[in-house]
Amino acid sequence: MNRRRLLALVGGTSTPVLNGCLRESGRSEATSDLDDWEKQADAAIQETRTTDLSVTVKDAAGDPVSNASIDTTMQAHEFSFGTAVNASYLMDHSEEGDPYRTHLRDLFNTAVLENYHKWGHWEIDTRRAVANSATEWLLRSDIDARGHNVLWQRTDINTLPNDVIAKLESDDPDRADFLTERTTTHTWDIVKAYADEINEWEILNEHVDNHAITKAITPNVPPQRSPQVADWFWTAEAAAPEADFYINEYNLITGEYEDHRKKMEELVQYLQTRGAPIDGIGMQGHFNTRAEAITPERLRELFDRFSSLDVDLKITEYDTYGNGWTEANEAEHLNVVLRTAFSHPAVVGFLMWGFWDGSHWQNNAPLFRADWSEKPAYQVYTDLVFDEWWTDKSGTTDENGHYETQVFHGEYKITVTNGNNSQTVTPRIIDPDSKEITVRLGE
Repeated sequence: MNRRRLLALVGGTSTPVLNGCLRESGRSEATSDLDDWEKQADAAIQETRTTDLSVTVKDAAGDPVSNASIDTTMQAHEFSFGTAVNASYLMDHSEEGDPYRTHLRDLFNTAVLENYHKWGHWEIDTRRAVANSATEWLLRSDIDARGHNVLWQRTDINTLPNDVIAKLESDDPDRADFLTERTTTHTWDIVKAYADEINEWEILNEHVDNHAITKAITPNVPPQRSPQVADWFWTAEAAAPEADFYINEYNLITGEYEDHRKKMEELVQYLQTRGAPIDGIGMQGHFNTRAEAITPERLRELFDRFSSLDVDLKITEYDTYGNGWTEANEAEHLNVVLRTAFSHPAVVGFLMWGFWDGSHWQNNAPLFRADWSEKPAYQVYTDLVFDEWWTDKSGTTDENGHYETQVFHGEYKITVTNGNNSQTVTPRIIDPDSKEITVRLGE
């Protein structure tokens, strides 16, 4: 799917208007010198996210073909650009052609169900059916589905089944055994159920502060060093050996919560010591007041810090809401966070926690107002993802049949034409060094 051209068809607006608007309004306290940090980020992006592509064109006899036309058109990013999805709204309250479905397909290559893969919802048959239908719709739409989440041990909202909460609140002598069996079985069941559909799961969500089950099973060890945590990861790996497994956590890039970050590091290091399959850290990114806005320098420091654990990083729940935020500074902040994330080699994805005010937990999603009018941040997002970081180039081969260009990592459609002869190849280009392709015409 050529998402950039689809955006043009639906009337995406241009970015220069936005840039002028933001810069005239003045630079926020949370943003350092624009030119310096953007130049550094852009240089890192060129180093990290692009590849030198070399195409050689030959005829049926193996001789080089000069002056052959080459069209190099990106079809999809390798990097994950995603959003949370309201499964019930998607399946029960929208139809094909509606803005929700149309923008979801056009703007994102990854999505996560906001609620219906959570344990307390998934064990309700009607909600599981909706979750299954939503997951299938995403995959049919060429959108990768992430699993959010297997275990969220928060007891004050609807994330756990009633029998689990009842057992947690009891003094039953079999409590630890019951919880071990229930959590292990659930981990196996949900990961196995989607083994052919979902290749990435958050096994733990917000475990630093929410670990009631972990403590009930292993009361005599710190929750960051519980053997049971490693067992859950091993169970997931047995259910889906090819999947990647994450811990999703808040307060990693928002605010200054040093104790929280140290506990997260301790948990990851413990799992690694045990040999558990921990592949990545989800860094949520709910900036719930303007005071929590982050500078690009500080964000990169935090990426460096957590990537030193030798895991992939993803921003998994980005949004801005609460005191001090305006549409203008929200757009500016999205530019800071998204550009910095894309520039860091350890970061493999960026997901916002909803994209439309009409289906957002704080009624303030990044991209669209409730009436589907575009916010300034929409311009920032589409300009970066589908213009500045998008490859759509044409050229001709030289006298030796060679054509060289630089491309962003992703899936491509490359068409070579010489007279009446034409050949199309569809490579996936992700090697950071170089990619060489030979196309033979007339065979």
